[in-house]
Amino acid sequence: MSDCTPEQFRSDRMAAWIKSVWMPTHPQTITLWTSVSVINETVCERLDRARTFEGYCYAGMEPTECPILPRIKQADDRGLVWRQTGAFIYHFVPDTSSATGTPRQPFDVLVTSVHLHENGWSYAVLAAIPAAFRTGWAAFVEECNRLDEAYDQHDRVIVIGGRQNSFVPMVDWDEIVLPAALKADLLNDVDAFFKKGVSIYQRLNLKPFRKLLLAGVPGTGKTMLCNALAKWALAEGYLVIYISSARKTSNEEEYTTSFSKIERALESAASSNVPTLILLEELDAYLHEDEKALVLNVLDGSEAPANPKGTLLISTTNYPEAIDERVLKRPGRLDRVFIVPEVKTELDAVEMLKRYLGAMWDDSFKEFAGELVGYPGAFIREVAIYALTQVAQDDLPTLPTEVLEKSYKALKAQIDARDNFLKQRSFGLGDPMRSANGQLTH
Repeated sequence: MSDCTPEQFRSDRMAAWIKSVWMPTHPQTITLWTSVSVINETVCERLDRARTFEGYCYAGMEPTECPILPRIKQADDRGLVWRQTGAFIYHFVPDTSSATGTPRQPFDVLVTSVHLHENGWSYAVLAAIPAAFRTGWAAFVEECNRLDEAYDQHDRVIVIGGRQNSFVPMVDWDEIVLPAALKADLLNDVDAFFKKGVSIYQRLNLKPFRKLLLAGVPGTGKTMLCNALAKWALAEGYLVIYISSARKTSNEEEYTTSFSKIERALESAASSNVPTLILLEELDAYLHEDEKALVLNVLDGSEAPANPKGTLLISTTNYPEAIDERVLKRPGRLDRVFIVPEVKTELDAVEMLKRYLGAMWDDSFKEFAGELVGYPGAFIREVAIYALTQVAQDDLPTLPTEVLEKSYKALKAQIDARDNFLKQRSFGLGDPMRSANGQLTH
């Protein structure tokens, strides 16, 4: 293995190695930038060997020695190899099922791959292909891209731009505590779009691309709603994509909330052969000035790749006032806005508290539940968790009402102290999070 640093394994070094080692024995070869999806070992294993690409079928790949490229595999949490570095030979053979005329000869493609950042998952990938196979290689790459984002993985949510490649949503729809009319309206809207709406969009010569916004103060359960909708969509056999705002490397120069992540998600949806649900949290954070126009054009649908099976984008925001009026009030950019409220009724508070307390629930807590009306679901969850922690610490067989009330008062005191502090900052030293007109600053 070379002693050079990963930053030195650039495309010029790979191209020079290809020129000196591969091209002398493979004339009429060209070197192309190519998609990172072709180095997904799991995708390569699952490619249909009978599928033709300009008269040739993919027959497998194998590693080959390269002194300047270390061979490293990146596996996901299931042990499946998602990416890899090194040099690899891809074998292609003629499609004999429809062969006519002069017999074709098999050939090989050389692919080289390397990390660009020591702590990240960015890759440079080059392919040395026969010049006559450019169209066939483009079709091969397109199929790899499709499988890369949706390879037989409809039991997991695909993550774009995050620290993990996928995750399994754990929240059931029945666990969501919301006003019954709102809960039913939201699920009906999502279900109706995929089951009936797509054909209506197509009949009107429109892209089947629908956009919903979930708005509400922090802690009302928007993330949990997205998780439950993801689990529901996976059960329906749909592709679900989550756009992460996580920063992947400490030296990443682009915005964590970069438009490129939205673009990648839409491209993945467009290449899917099933209906696709895209989840985008904190939409307001993506509307920074230098990329706002790009996001607006996508929401218009004018620059959004189309999935004929239908794409539904569900975004969330804690601060709808920070979203440009050109998004909120222009028809077509957001088809519907659902307000996710704090707990509105005592019955909802009882149901939520009962779910979090589990076996420790007692019907006598119903009288106390009225105190929780008006708070977001996250507050009720913390009240329950704090109380259960006290029970565990004191090794109590049941949860006394006074412990539950003490938990509530302690957390309420914390919130009151926080609000008083922020109010003093706002009217005294100036709120660091908001400008004078109340808009969020980024």
